[in-house]
This record gives sequence, structure tokens and C-alpha cells, in this order.
Amino acid sequence: MIFEHPWLTSISVGTLGFALLWVGLREQLITRIKIGIALLIVAIVLFVTGTLVQTPTENAKRVVYGFLDAVEEGKVGAATSFLHKDVILKDSWNGRAQNGRAGVRASLEELYRRHSLQYNTILKTRIVEKVSEVHVELYLFTRVSGIGSVPSQWRILVHESQNGVWEIFSIDAIEIAYRSFR
Repeated sequence: MIFEHPWLTSISVGTLGFALLWVGLREQLITRIKIGIALLIVAIVLFVTGTLVQTPTENAKRVVYGFLDAVEEGKVGAATSFLHKDVILKDSWNGRAQNGRAGVRASLEELYRRHSLQYNTILKTRIVEKVSEVHVELYLFTRVSGIGSVPSQWRILVHESQNGVWEIFSIDAIEIAYRSFR
């Protein structure tokens, strides 16, 4: 939590430090002044450290949200850049199993031939961070031309590849337009 929300922790510690510093200056208590200054320094260190450190959850959010933005904008090349070269599509909307970047590219191009995405809203995100991977469960509400508003639920597996790049390794359609794939 410290690294994902550094401002919250920094403000809390900084407020306590400022209060002790203020009381120490007002009542001329050297010990409280020193503790207040120390807490203000700790708050600054916490903020800088939390800002510089990227957690697996933050990396997963960046990758998944980048992928979703690219899909919504119709940028197939940009969307596939967030994927591992051997990404697994657990379920294909057209009934054919297509894996890898080429499979995702083909699926997206077919989707864009049939429909256009007018907007996409993330209703809920549930993230579970494990030792070497992050599971991201998304609940989306998408406006699709010719169909209308479509709710969907997706499970996406993100983890760091051997070269240090965070990528999507698996995309699993759980439910689309109230049609369950599980």
C-alpha cells in the first residue's frame, strides 16, 4: 500500500510531523521539534520512494489499460504491443481458437470489419497479485455499433517476461452480453 499510494502515507506522516513541529515551536520543546522534523523527512522519503518504485499491480494496470485504450481506438498494432508473442486466448468470440499476437490481430481486425466500438467503460476492476503474476478481472460496458451496449467480464493474466517487460500472457472471456463462457 505504501508503494501504490505514496501520497496517502506521506500526507499522514507529514501531518503528524508538522503537528509535532508546530507544538514544539509554540511551546519551545526541543524533543518535539526534532521528532517533527524527523517525521517530515520520513514523509518526503516515503513519497519519493513510493513514486519511484513500481509494483506488479501498477505495472499490470498500465499494461491492461494501455491495451484497452488501443483496442477502443482501433489501433491494432499498439494493442498487440502489450501482448506476449505467444499470448493465449482462452475463448474466441468467433468460435475459432486463435493464439499468439497474430490470433489477437486477426480477431480484432474481424471485429473492426463487423462493428465499431463507440465507447468503453471499466465498471469494476479486481486485481490479485501473486508471486510471479498479476490476475486482472475486468467488468466492462461497451457500446458497439449494430449491437448496442454490451456488458462483459474478462480475466487477464499479466506478468514480467524474462527481458523485464510486463506483458499480457492470457486473455479469458468470462462473460459477454450475459452469455457465459464458463
